[in-house]
Parts: sequence; C-alpha cells; structure tokens
Amino acid sequence: MRIPFAWKMGIALILLSVTATGVGVFWVYNNTRAMVLDQMRNRLMDLGRAGAYVFGEQERQDILFLRSEQARLNQFQATAAQIADLNGPDGIAGTEDDGTFESLQSADASRLMQSAPFLRIVQALRKIREGSRALVRPLGEVPPLHLIRKNAKDTPSIEYIYLLSAMPQQKPQDYLIYLVDADYLPVDDDGTGEPYEGNPIGTATLPLTPEMAAGFNGKAEAEQDFSEDQWGDVVISGYVPILDKQGEVIAVIGMDYNALGAANKLKRLWQICLAAVALSILLSIIFSIALARLLNKPIRMLKEGASRVADGDYSVSVELKRKDELGVLADTFNNMVDEIRSNTINLTELNQAYERFVPKEFLRHMGTDDIKKLKLGDQVQSEMSVLFSDIRSFTTLSEQMSPHDNFDFLNSYLQKVSPKIRSNNGFIDKFIGDAIMALFPDQVDNALQAAIDMQSAVAEYNVKRVADGHEPIRIGIGIHVGMLMLGTIGEARRMEGTVISDAVNLASRLEGLTKRFGAKIMTSEYTLSRLQETRSKYYTRYLGRVRVKGKSEPTKVYEIMNCDPEATIQLKLQTMERFEEAIELFNRGKFGEAGGLFAEIIAVMGQDVASEVYLERCNRMIRHLD
Repeated sequence: MRIPFAWKMGIALILLSVTATGVGVFWVYNNTRAMVLDQMRNRLMDLGRAGAYVFGEQERQDILFLRSEQARLNQFQATAAQIADLNGPDGIAGTEDDGTFESLQSADASRLMQSAPFLRIVQALRKIREGSRALVRPLGEVPPLHLIRKNAKDTPSIEYIYLLSAMPQQKPQDYLIYLVDADYLPVDDDGTGEPYEGNPIGTATLPLTPEMAAGFNGKAEAEQDFSEDQWGDVVISGYVPILDKQGEVIAVIGMDYNALGAANKLKRLWQICLAAVALSILLSIIFSIALARLLNKPIRMLKEGASRVADGDYSVSVELKRKDELGVLADTFNNMVDEIRSNTINLTELNQAYERFVPKEFLRHMGTDDIKKLKLGDQVQSEMSVLFSDIRSFTTLSEQMSPHDNFDFLNSYLQKVSPKIRSNNGFIDKFIGDAIMALFPDQVDNALQAAIDMQSAVAEYNVKRVADGHEPIRIGIGIHVGMLMLGTIGEARRMEGTVISDAVNLASRLEGLTKRFGAKIMTSEYTLSRLQETRSKYYTRYLGRVRVKGKSEPTKVYEIMNCDPEATIQLKLQTMERFEEAIELFNRGKFGEAGGLFAEIIAVMGQDVASEVYLERCNRMIRHLD
C-alpha cells in the first residue's frame, strides 16, 4: 500500500512537533526539579553550617556533658547483630512501631531534660530553626514548633531540628540516639491538629543513612531527594557536624526541611507538562493534516531557513521563484532576515557599548540582563567585598601634565589594573578620577588576590614609565566586606547605578590610611575572618584600631604584605610580636614604653612608616602629658 506524500508530511510534522514539545517539556521539568532540589539542599546546608556556629564553647561543653550522662545512665547494651538475633526490634522492650526505643530510664531522661545544659542546646537548635522563618523576630526565648505554627503565615522552613549522637559503646552504623530534640516534649496538638509524641533524650533510632554517615565523618550533607518522614511530612533532611577543638565530631545537627510546598508545585508542573504534550499532539494532528496537503517544497525551504535563523545564522536567503502567496511569503521572509540581521548587529554593538558604562555584573545582581528593564529605584541587598584604589600624590602628578596627557596617563594606568579585577571575578562599579571602586560578589579571597595582582601590574607599569623618563607611581588599596545596597538613583531622564553601604565608606577609609601607614594594601579584621582556609597564604600585620564615621566601635585594621619585597616581609614578621606589643602599650596609655619598642623596630628595619607614625604619636602624647 502506497502512502500519499501528504500523509507522510503530516505524520512527519506530528512526530517532529510532539518530539520537540515532549523533549522540551520534560527537559524543563527535570531541570526545574533538579534546580529546586539543589536550591533547597543548598539553603538547608547554608542554614546548617551557619547554625553550627550558634554552638559556642559553652554549648559544646553542654553536648559533652549530655553525652557523658547518656553513657553513664545508658541501659541498652545490645548490638545491631544481637537485635537481629532477637527477631527484630520487637525483641527489645519499649520498642515503638517506628523502630525507636528509650535507652534511658524515664526518671533519668526527665532529670536531664530539665538541666541547664539540655535547655541551652534546645534554645540553640530553636534559634537555628528560627533563622529559616521569613520575618526577623526580636531577641528572646524561642518557643517550640507547635506554638510557632499558630502563626500560619510565618512558619519556619526547617520544621524539625535535633542533635544526634552515637549510642554509647556502639558504632554509629548500629544505632543512633536523639541527644537533644528542639521539640522533645509531647503535645496534643502540634499546630496542624495532630498529636506529637516528642523525642526525649536517649531515644534510639534506626541505623544511619549515607547522609548521616557524612555528618559523623565531619562533612555537611543533605539528602538527594524528597522523602516522607514517619509523620507523613514531605521533607529534605540534612546533617551538619559539630566539632570540638581537635576537629572530632561530637554530635550531628539533623534538620528536616519542609518540602511539601515544593513537591506539590513540582507535581503540578508535571501535570502541566503532560497536558502540554497532549495538547501538542492534538494540535499537531489538526494542523499537519491541513498543511501537509497544501505545502511541499516551499514550506520545507522556509522551515529550513527559519531553523537557521533560530540558530543565529542570519545569512540565510530562501530562493523561491513563485508568483503566488508562497513567493510573497519567501520574499517577506528574506526581508525579515535582513532586518533581523541589521537589528541584531546594532543591538550587539549597543549592548557592548552599554557594558562600558553599566557593568553586566551590576545588571545581573539587579536581577536582569536587559538594561531596558532597569527602573529608577530598583534595589537589591547583597554581601560583597568592596575594593578602593587610588594613585598616591595624583594631584601633584596631574599638575605637571596637560589635560590631554592626564587622560592618556589615566587610561594607560587603568588599562593595566582593570583586567586584574575582572580576572578575579570582580567588576568595576565606577572610576572616580584616578580612583577605582570595584565589587567582588563571591569569595573575599578574590578581592585580596585582585589587590595583589593590581600592585604587581603597577610594578610592571612603572618599569615602562621609568624607561620613558617618568616618575614611578604608587597606589593604595583598601578592602572591606559587608552588606551592600545596589540600586539606581537619579530621575526619570537621567539615572545611574550606585552602591550604598557602610562597607563602602570603610573600604574608602582603609584606602586613605594606606598612605598614612605606608602600606600598599589594607583591610579589616572582619574581612580577614571571612577567608577561612585561605588565610594562611596572606602575610598580614595588625596596625591598630581606627574610628570610622558612623561606627560606635573602632575597627581593627591590617596591612597585606604580600606585595612587599621579600626582605621587608621577613623583617616585619621578625618584629611583629614587638610591634603588636607596642600597639597594646600605646592603647593602654603607656606611651614611653610603646615608643621605646617602636624605636627598636625602626632600628631593626631601617625604615617602617607604621612604626614611625606610632612613635611620633607617642612623643606627641608624652609632650602633651608633660
């Protein structure tokens, strides 16, 4: 049986449409689901890792105390293998339907749950959960979950949070215990109309999951997919270890993230995807039957041309010599491609021009890639590192040059240092004459490395300047990290992007202090505290405390010495203890002793601007006191 060409065309169009729609829809669903899971897992781990630092020295001592009491009072001695010999968990007295059982006598558990260490940890866990609520709450004692749920509009994302520990004298893979549960007491109504039995201290639970294993091995880990807990809640669970000073795991924070809303939305998305595929099949059949009878070669040519345009090939031209509607369509198509090609070229050039004035990174942080969508007053808050740099004695240099030479000099200098900012994942917010203000959205390490690279670039630039008969230049750089408000200011006809933050003011102040202390790069103590693992690769020296406008407390500042000559670095490291001791004496008002130490440091180093500044201060204070 010979199948008519029209039917072949119709079948082909149906298959093509359904396949494209199906693949696209299922790709969107799978990627959306993966993205939602990743976001939830990342948020859960961020909350957990940040929450782990709620446990200070006192709380960690409390954990050790509770563990020791659990071990002392523990009444359960069987191993997992022995439990299996007893015909499953039913062979253990007090075992619940969910496989848990109490390893402590009720009286012992009750006494421990009334102790100050236990209640302190309960509050620490509840504070972590409180951080997952939408609204910020005033400081105070955090209530249990069933009371929080009474405010249905602001329930926490983390529903259940607890502290796990290995069963005394058992391996973690045998049984675990609930050392502390944020909601350890039973209630008749858990806020959803259901009773909640609670988890008293010493409640033993089933062997650990792979994610729990990661927690007991010292790594924070969240489950890969949704799961349903024993109360029927759809959750994603995560586990974050708490370490002692030796880096040993003393307990693991367990968190159950409420994923019911996300799971329902994904289910709804799946239904929409299926409906879209079904609708695509129906429409494809209807249109394919109609169009396949009318269109043959012309539609194929136009389709091929359209596909090439969709792929970005604007050189396509459909040569269809016909005097009917299809010929007109082909001519119109060719004219359209010419117009698209022209507009695309113009738009690309325009976007490239805009990027020179408004960084694309700024737009992305404002939530758009299209500058046309940016409106007056748009704003977003984000934590970033702020870098300020400035050429020393630029006014003196500028006075020696003509306006034309000034522009040439600044542009040649900026062309040397600006790429170092971009190569370290930063972007330039603005040029302020010879000064640069740059932002680094990611790691603090990027900003410090960019500053070091900028100083190296200036050193290379000075080689050429000296060879051309010019004086070398020096720059100072200040860096601070903090919360920034990025937004647009101005009026309807003229606006610009700007950044507002105390962090900007402090970074600018630090840059100004570089000249005073003879430092190339200065930063704050808070900035260095954010480095964590990479702190050791930077040579730093404490320079004292400075007061910044708008801040009630002075800020501790440091210089980054990586750009100094190796000999200078070694001398500063050699004299660092005496330098810090001298600063401490100065702060305590012992100016004579401090001045003596600063003088010794200067004698060792030959020249140290920071020590000279402090020595002059000491002498001035001594004269004032006399």
